[in-house]
Amino acid sequence: MKAILLKGPNDWELAEIPKPVPAKGQVLVKMAFAPINPSDLAFLTGNYGLKKAFPVVPGLEGSGVVVESGGGFMANRLLNKNVACTAPNTGNGTWAEYMLTDANKCMDLSKNVSLEQGSMLFVNPLTALSFAKKAKKMSADLIVFSAAGSALGQMVTHFANEINIPVFGVIRKENLKDETLKKGFTKVFCTENSEYLKELNSAAKSYKKVIFFDSVGGGSIPYQILNALPDNTRMVIYGRLDQNPSDFSPQNILFKQNTVEGYWLSKEAQKKSIVEVILDVRKIQKMLSNGFETQIQKKVKLSELQTGLETYVKGMSAGKVLIDCHFDSAP
Repeated sequence: MKAILLKGPNDWELAEIPKPVPAKGQVLVKMAFAPINPSDLAFLTGNYGLKKAFPVVPGLEGSGVVVESGGGFMANRLLNKNVACTAPNTGNGTWAEYMLTDANKCMDLSKNVSLEQGSMLFVNPLTALSFAKKAKKMSADLIVFSAAGSALGQMVTHFANEINIPVFGVIRKENLKDETLKKGFTKVFCTENSEYLKELNSAAKSYKKVIFFDSVGGGSIPYQILNALPDNTRMVIYGRLDQNPSDFSPQNILFKQNTVEGYWLSKEAQKKSIVEVILDVRKIQKMLSNGFETQIQKKVKLSELQTGLETYVKGMSAGKVLIDCHFDSAP
């Protein structure tokens, strides 16, 4: 079978590898689509939290059809069904014609959910839902979200709207402000505007319980934003789009009584029961069935991965790039 094979950081090729055979509790998924996520970019460069032995097929999530079961109730019930799936913690991922994974890492898709949208069912939607739950649990009266032009940002506003919490977004480019507001943000602030921190401070000062979700991580901007927000703000770092060292001042924490914590979906998911995961996924599938869709800017074949990566990196706010895993040679 054809697969993207990562031989080391930033060293990958389209290769022919053996098609795996499922053991009990496992399924073989004939892959349809797999998105490129920021976490995938981190994995390609060796900067992701989950380390796998090289060579390995990258790709954290995707969709496809279960074509073989290794036996067991959960695996057998998925046979011949369209599924959303995630890669196993060890072994190969979704950027291939086929993927071997545990049956409990698959969820059968509702009839109204396409394989394209289903390929993005886990990472962003579960993260957004988790963020909304965190905000609700602390009785937050404001969510602030950096890199707000992302697909994740739109999902956060969707779930925040359900619990009546306003969301302020921060983006880089002024020309994307109107487009970002249409994604459901209450207010949007642009870092290109030299007055954005003053404007953010003025808009946020009346709020008492603020939670700030940041995916930039490096550089000075995330911590300038934190300093502009009210005292006792809770900052949750869940990404590192900026690979530069963090320009962080302890004074922002010490005297403003802010808190800073990390968030990783993989660790969060381990804390949940299978029932909680099923309920969350059902909620997300209902959202997708009702017409909410993640924008897709481009689809590329496995052989066109370099083009797909370049397209995504240059314009993440334009929508997701999906890898079409179909090959004419695949039975």
